[in-house]
Amino acid sequence: MMAYSNITYTLPAQTFKRTKTSNRKTNLIFSAYPLFVDFYRLLKQKTDSVVPGVSKWDLLNVTVGLYHTYLPDIELETLRENICGSAAKTILFLRDSQDVLMEYQEKHASLCSSNHSQTSSLSSVPSQSNEEEEKRVSLLSSLFSDSESSDEEVGESESDREETEKFHNSFQSFLENAAARRQQRANSYPSQGVIGVESCLVAALTYQRSALKSKEKIFELSLLSTRRRYRCCGVGSYLLKMLKDVSLVGFYDSIVTHADSRAILFFKSCGFSDDVILNSKFRDLEEDWTNTTTMSYFPPFFAVSQTDTTDLEMEMEQWKMKSTAAHQAQAIFMNRIFQEIRTWRSQVESQKDQINSLTAKLEKAKDENDFLEKKMLLHLKKVQSPLDNSDIMPGSNEKDGFSKTMDLADSFEMRTFNSGCIEQQMEVQGTLLATLSQDHIQMIKAHVSDLVAPMVHQQLYYCGVNQSPARLEEILHTGFSMEDFHLGEYGAGLYFTASPVAARNSLQHYQVLVADVYIGRIEVVHHKQASRTCPTEGCDSLLIPGRTFSGTFPHLQKEFLIFSHLQAIPICILKYTK
Repeated sequence: MMAYSNITYTLPAQTFKRTKTSNRKTNLIFSAYPLFVDFYRLLKQKTDSVVPGVSKWDLLNVTVGLYHTYLPDIELETLRENICGSAAKTILFLRDSQDVLMEYQEKHASLCSSNHSQTSSLSSVPSQSNEEEEKRVSLLSSLFSDSESSDEEVGESESDREETEKFHNSFQSFLENAAARRQQRANSYPSQGVIGVESCLVAALTYQRSALKSKEKIFELSLLSTRRRYRCCGVGSYLLKMLKDVSLVGFYDSIVTHADSRAILFFKSCGFSDDVILNSKFRDLEEDWTNTTTMSYFPPFFAVSQTDTTDLEMEMEQWKMKSTAAHQAQAIFMNRIFQEIRTWRSQVESQKDQINSLTAKLEKAKDENDFLEKKMLLHLKKVQSPLDNSDIMPGSNEKDGFSKTMDLADSFEMRTFNSGCIEQQMEVQGTLLATLSQDHIQMIKAHVSDLVAPMVHQQLYYCGVNQSPARLEEILHTGFSMEDFHLGEYGAGLYFTASPVAARNSLQHYQVLVADVYIGRIEVVHHKQASRTCPTEGCDSLLIPGRTFSGTFPHLQKEFLIFSHLQAIPICILKYTK
């Protein structure tokens, strides 16, 4: 509590010890005392010195210099603003100047024989060379020269500018004095006059009080640095132990720091946690930090004084309210989820009923479709395709092929006579057999294999309206082509009929062309659509009403329409007379 009520406060000295390690070849035992400093209030006081022989500005300068030496990525002005913030406090570990002087004298005596002298400025006293120290001092001097310190930020108040100028001037003077003391120690036997505060500083820690939106009190640990020579002695851990002590710093709910990758293990060993969920409440504090990991420490309950339980009671009440609110939120959420599940289940059951009804209708439609297909297949005359048996290949001169052609001629005579649709009997006078090439037959085979029902075919008569006899004979040798397509009322394609009477009426030259047509799966169509160029998906041909024949037998008027010239194989031409 004293650290809040006073500008500075000194605690008893502590002894630290380091034994030999793999990186350190010598033992080290030293004593240092902690000094609590409020630089914000200290710089506004008329008091010039809080440590005997050390001005308040030199105390600030050596603290800034220590942080900058081991945190070079942070600018000097940023470090000063952080240390001198209105809510910031700094804990310094200082050694007694007499102890430091004795070390210098012993070191000087041991190095005289080898003509080497080592000294300390803002880094380790005996562990760094003059060349390294000169480079560091030169760097700090170049960063904050007189010309650079004259630059002013827009909107900066007069008092801020004055304090900034004082810091720059005092820091430059401090560096020059530190360099002079270093030179004196190198040139002569060390005395009390050449021991500055830069040789006595061991470590420093800066933190500031803050509050979250939830009114929780937190300490934000912003800076922590230990001189390299004094590391692995427990100084940093002792600084954090002091920061955790409620009797020294006052009551708090948590300590938050933003550690770089090299310091994570150190903070974990001191009780800090890097749990992402636990530290999510401190997300607003991460804006000013990059490439760091947020870590936090929460004090135990017994850290609160037993005689003052008001804060603990308030915390318990807050915990009860938050727990109740969380339970209510969970109960409401689960109730909404339950209602949502009931609604979805009701919709799923309704959809299942609809699916079952549609499935039953689909199965019924499939059964009806299968029945009609079977009836159609039984109705169609089954003949062997030229693609299946080379014995009846169009153009064959064998006796078997000739006899089948004669059967076609006889069938033509009988069907024409039995139809009752003409008054005069017709007689076949001659036939011309087809002679297709093997390449054309292979093309037809390849196309037919892609049909929905490639095995369904029938011998039909070609309805080539106004087709010339020369073209009919050419078809016997080259097969059908797209130039034979007729732009009819039901689409552009090849029209065929099962009635020789209908085929005869469509020609005026007393001859008809017989073809083996692969009708495949048939689609029955009654509506005219002259723009159609293909059957409906899932079908291979169309069955349409007749276009050119009318009589007392409507079933003889039906015609088949295919949209590919590779679905029909010419067999022969039947020539007839009345």
